[in-house]
Amino acid sequence: MDKNDALAKHTGQPDVPELVKEFRRSMDEGFTLERTNAADETRYMRWTGQSDDGKKHDENLPEGKPAFPWDGASDTRIPLVDSIINDCVDMLSTSAQRAQVSVTGTELSDMEPAGAATTLMNWVKNSMHNTLGSESELLAQHMMAYGWSAAFVGWEQKSALKTQTLSLEEVMQMAAQAAPDTLLASLPGMIEDPEREGEVAQVVMDYVPGMKKRAARRVVKDLRETGQAEFPVPYLCKNAPALVALKPYDDVLFPPETIDLQAARVIFRRHFMSEVELRSKVTDEGWSASFVEAALKTAGKSLAINDVSRALSALTDSTIERRDNLVEVVWAYTRQLDENGVPGIFFTIFCPGAEGEAFAKHEMLDYAHNQYPFVLFRREQLARRVTESRGVSEVARTWQDEIKAQRDSVFDATSFETLPPLQVSKRLGLANKIGPAVQLPVSKAGDYQFLQPPSRPPATAFSVIDAVRLQADEYFGRPNGGIPPMVTQLKQQRMVNQWLRSWTEVYRQMFRLCIQYYTMDELARITNANAAQAISHDAQQFDFVMKFNVAELDSDLVKSKLDAISTIATTLDAAGRIDKVKLVDKALRAVAPEAADELLVDEAAASQQMYNGVKQDIANMLLGFEASYTDASNDPAAGSKLQMAQELAQSNPRVMQEMQSNEVFKDLMDRYLQNLNMGVMQQQNKQIGRTGTKTVAMG
Repeated sequence: MDKNDALAKHTGQPDVPELVKEFRRSMDEGFTLERTNAADETRYMRWTGQSDDGKKHDENLPEGKPAFPWDGASDTRIPLVDSIINDCVDMLSTSAQRAQVSVTGTELSDMEPAGAATTLMNWVKNSMHNTLGSESELLAQHMMAYGWSAAFVGWEQKSALKTQTLSLEEVMQMAAQAAPDTLLASLPGMIEDPEREGEVAQVVMDYVPGMKKRAARRVVKDLRETGQAEFPVPYLCKNAPALVALKPYDDVLFPPETIDLQAARVIFRRHFMSEVELRSKVTDEGWSASFVEAALKTAGKSLAINDVSRALSALTDSTIERRDNLVEVVWAYTRQLDENGVPGIFFTIFCPGAEGEAFAKHEMLDYAHNQYPFVLFRREQLARRVTESRGVSEVARTWQDEIKAQRDSVFDATSFETLPPLQVSKRLGLANKIGPAVQLPVSKAGDYQFLQPPSRPPATAFSVIDAVRLQADEYFGRPNGGIPPMVTQLKQQRMVNQWLRSWTEVYRQMFRLCIQYYTMDELARITNANAAQAISHDAQQFDFVMKFNVAELDSDLVKSKLDAISTIATTLDAAGRIDKVKLVDKALRAVAPEAADELLVDEAAASQQMYNGVKQDIANMLLGFEASYTDASNDPAAGSKLQMAQELAQSNPRVMQEMQSNEVFKDLMDRYLQNLNMGVMQQQNKQIGRTGTKTVAMG
């Protein structure tokens, strides 16, 4: 038996039948679709015979299966699984939004480029705010519902057309600067000659890629007749990272034996496309026109065993028809060996339902990080295999059923007690209709009497419900008065830590793509010129970290921690080991994370801003204006401003001269320095008031 992997070696022509075979195996083996369907049925509380009024009715059930215990009995829906998932999604989405991307170097010399890398990634995070928010929530929803999910991390470039104006005067200026014996130097004369319109049109076509000859001739004619021409030119309207949350077994698939996503033999990303989308790919991305025609014949078809073209909606029990309109298209990413035995990642775009070996595209993925453009998110780590992770539905299904059974029993018991069955004497035949003030004719006592209902206090059901909820809350880390807060916090922190570890991989891939696709000028605008030069193209020299402490969601705890840290910083940090700048940054992000980025500036910018302020104060005093004094009792920056003022005065000859000859300026300057000195003294007095002594400056 031939055991060689048909996908291991790269060839010019992809093995489409083998890819289709692996795609089918990835979807069908391992009961994957059964698991996701069962998870959805539990979360969205779907079962046979449901009715809108939350009761069981014989007419809604299969023939021969009457409602139990009676027609009209309770059939309530308990959203336990759904509420657990949404609570976890709330925490995960918040942590992804509030956690800062930190990039650190592995060596001392990496500090400057690591700072630039941090600036770059936080800029990316802010620029993709809306996309990251929506895709983050989807990732969390899929991960908690099915046990795992995956993010596609790629780079998106889109071109568009814009109108450009060219004048004959501009052409003449370019010709004047060109070498005399070049075509450009003689271009103005060629434009004026109608006989040479074709030659000039060819020059225009070379200048504007994609322009047709008829449009180029029109440009030449307009230049000749009016001295000005307008024409569309392509430009890059989007050049940025792309992030897409993928639903397991619907958007992303891989062979069931896969242990490490980055070591997978093949990863499939599936997408359903309209005819317009498909046909536009021929022009925009060079897809095979024959492939598009073959794919369009498969509209509405799918290789899935249970026909995912008729997928249940998450919110209703009706089906969403994918038939007739959408085409199933698959991107297959494989790590293969080239003819020299060097591994690389190649991708093939094909349609599983199309006949033959048609494909849209087959080429190497040119991402510099040489990884699959996917990042795995798992709810739990039970085993090495990717899919060995359970969703909330699999864990809490029976708990939800227990609560439903107790709730139904309370409803049914209440119905039974409100109107119990009647015991009627046989000689009376069928019971008459009963109700308030209804008269029932009787021949003797005992003709009618209510059947005594079984004795079961409702408190028993509520006790069971509370016990089950307590168990679920403890397991998933949901706050509950019956659970020690420390236990809840530990479980929440573990979930957040695992979630953010995957996000660090997302940002690591984004960083490599930014370095690959952004120009040096773009990087310089995002960071600064020196920092852009310092960023190395080797991302291995950086460690990417994202942290979020779930305790920061407790505002009272955050306040008490900040008070404690402030006390330590002001009373015990005599050696100045605590970085006050970083302390302010951490405090503001903990108290008001939504405003931190707008309010905070980096340390260098803050220092420069303070320096400019002192310089402006001195300049105003030279003009005779009095400075705006700060509150000396509450100016922690007084010492820094005093030092800056003294340095500016000593380094500027005019200031020194005016201090000696201009009494008004000298008086203003003395009062300004006195105010700053008072601020320094007040800060020292606060220190003495707390510690009882003045610290000795060691030098």
